[in-house]
Amino acid sequence: MKNLIYNCFLFLIVFIFAYINSLHTVESFTPKIKEMYRPYVRNARIIGEGFYNKSTSDISNLFRKFGIM
Repeated sequence: MKNLIYNCFLFLIVFIFAYINSLHTVESFTPKIKEMYRPYVRNARIIGEGFYNKSTSDISNLFRKFGIM
């Protein structure tokens, strides 16, 4: 009988923690408009940084070939 009570108590604790961990929390401080455009801004920033890094390295290589740098 004692083991049955311990097992039920353990099962209850595991169930409560599983339920708490499965809750989907949304950031309440992020407005809906910002939530909609944030991925596009992030992707544009990543593409822009990649273009900037590639173009600066290409220009640096060109300057080195001509002996300017």
